[in-house]
Amino acid sequence: SENAYIQDKNPNLVIMKKMRVELYLKDGRIVTIISDHGKYHKKSHDCWFEENVVADDGETKIFANNLDLLATESFVKIYQQVKLIHPTGTLQADQVDYDFETKYYQISMFSDKKVKIRLIE
Repeated sequence: SENAYIQDKNPNLVIMKKMRVELYLKDGRIVTIISDHGKYHKKSHDCWFEENVVADDGETKIFANNLDLLATESFVKIYQQVKLIHPTGTLQADQVDYDFETKYYQISMFSDKKVKIRLIE
């Protein structure tokens, strides 16, 4: 990160500015996640990215306001103005949950609006 500090009341939580994380997955993919602000928990390795979040694995790019990387659950929660771009299509939604184990996405909206998806074959 560009700047980082630890508060006295929670010494395991690192508050960061210009946060960047690289994940090296078992299948050989490298996922880079960046954001303007974020937090990292030193013991659990959970990360919370905030503002101008971009996640990229070289094939899929995700843009959002927030991304919670829960290392304790092998799970990513991406929410608030999510846009996912993949070579086979794009989607826009309020929230996308991704499970690293199953490689499945769960896509949802907070209101009764429909998820916008465009598939390319």
